[in-house]
Amino acid sequence: MKNNSVEAYLSWFTDDVDFPFFIQYGWHEQDLYVHCHRDFNELVIVTEGSAVHVVNSEEYTIEKGDVFVVGNDTIHGYKNPENFRICNIMYRHSEMFSALPDIMTSAGYQALFVLEPRITKEQSFRSRLRLKHENYKAVKLLLDDMIHEYKSGSECRKTMLISQFARLAVTLSRLYSFDNGDNRQDMVNIAKAVSYMENNFTEDISAGQLAELSHYSERHFMRIFRKTYNASPLEYIIDLRINHACMLLKSTDMSISETAEKCGFDNVNYFSRLFKKRMGITPSGYRKED
Repeated sequence: MKNNSVEAYLSWFTDDVDFPFFIQYGWHEQDLYVHCHRDFNELVIVTEGSAVHVVNSEEYTIEKGDVFVVGNDTIHGYKNPENFRICNIMYRHSEMFSALPDIMTSAGYQALFVLEPRITKEQSFRSRLRLKHENYKAVKLLLDDMIHEYKSGSECRKTMLISQFARLAVTLSRLYSFDNGDNRQDMVNIAKAVSYMENNFTEDISAGQLAELSHYSERHFMRIFRKTYNASPLEYIIDLRINHACMLLKSTDMSISETAEKCGFDNVNYFSRLFKKRMGITPSGYRKED
């Protein structure tokens, strides 16, 4: 296996700039060189055999039923393959998940698609989802349907693939949430804290509460959270509240003060200042926009 990594781009796999998505079944009879994704994430499902997965300087065995996500800027490759077959799904995270608003409330989604790729890049971390036999069969059927649709060229193919990807992501997220093996329990607990924020952002939530949910110290939780989400928990909650306010302002006739209260703000002036700082316009101005 090569010592230096190759930079890989999504354009290597698809030239459709309007649809940041590619799926294939891969067969590896020889070592796959170490490479680094520059502008996409990769969801990998091992469908047959085994190999040694090299992630940065760490190596561990993967086998049929293993599911993991390789994030941007993570150096990885495979060696010692034995009848090694995988399904690769390459995608840009923000573009594929932006139309799936409530998936972010799932602890399994936060663990598998957000936290694991980040923590794997930052430090040694071997946690991954391993599908049980009955779950693997159901997931494999989804993959077969997606591969068929991707190659079909049928009308509305992209819309169908987005819906199929959404179903796959939800299925894996649900399985991750309920598969609490010891080697991934800490990851699930951190994800549960984030999921709690997504589901209860209108309430008063302290960093101490979130740390307790994650079973980490407050300092350690805050460090992991900021590295993963590029924000403090408070900033994350405020963004959730502002996004919810945007929806209410456009879809209801609530007054500005009622909207602020519904979004968890006790002070309408404070709400208005935060809203303008993040959106560049006042709440009333945002409501009037077409």
